[in-house]
Amino acid sequence: QIKKEIEIWKTEIRETLEGDFLLRGMPGVVDKTFEFRNNEDLERWIVTSDKDNEEGQSTCQLTVNQNGKGLFTGNLCLDVPKDGIIKKTGYCNMRTVRFKKSFQRDAHYDWGMYTHLVMRVRGDGRSYALNLGTSSYFDQTWNDVFTYVLFTRGGPYWQYSRIPFSKFFFTSKGRIQDIQYPVPLFNIASFGITLGERTPGPFHLEIDYIGLEFDPSHTEKFAYELYRLPSSIAAT
Repeated sequence: QIKKEIEIWKTEIRETLEGDFLLRGMPGVVDKTFEFRNNEDLERWIVTSDKDNEEGQSTCQLTVNQNGKGLFTGNLCLDVPKDGIIKKTGYCNMRTVRFKKSFQRDAHYDWGMYTHLVMRVRGDGRSYALNLGTSSYFDQTWNDVFTYVLFTRGGPYWQYSRIPFSKFFFTSKGRIQDIQYPVPLFNIASFGITLGERTPGPFHLEIDYIGLEFDPSHTEKFAYELYRLPSSIAAT
C-alpha cells in the first residue's frame, strides 16, 4: 500500500511540474471529468437508495452498457415503512467517492476556471437533482450542497445539458436555505445525481459523460436576488 501511495505522490508531483494548465478551461472546449467506459470508472461512484438506509424500498444500480455508457437504473418506491418514525421516503442517488490525494489525504476538485456543467444524457422524462457537495473539515458543513435540476426529455435521442454554475442554489439536508451565495467552485468535494420525484416506478438515465466548460461570454455570478432580512425572520 505504501508503494502505491508513493507512486500516486510521484504522479502528482510530475503533473504539477509538467502539466500544461493553459490547455484546461479553453473557451468552447468541454473537459470531460467523468466518463463510464469500464468498471474502473464505476469505482469512482457510490450508489445508495432509501432501502440501503432502511428508510424505504427503492432500489438502484449503476452499470456500464455494451456501448460504454453509464446506466443509472432502478425502481423508485414511495411506500413509507410502518415504523411510526419515517413520514416520507423515495430516493435513489449516485455520488462520487470523496476525492483523495496520495496517502489518503482529503482533497477537493478545483473547478474555478469553468462556468458551465455539461452533460450528454438520455433520460426517461423524469427530473433529476444535480448536487455539488462542498463539505469541509467542520461537521456543520457536511450536508452543504448546491443543487440544480436536470430535466430529461425521454425518447431515443441524446440531449446535451449545459447548465451555468451560477444557477445552482444552496441547500442543506434537502432544504433551500434563506441565505444564498454562489458555488465555491474551488472547493467541490463531490458530485451527485439524485432522483426524488413523487412518481413511483422504474427509472432509466443513460450518461455518456459529465464535463466542464468555460464560456467567456457568461458573466453572471449568481442568478438569484439576495436579501438581508431582519434577524427575527431569518438567519443573517
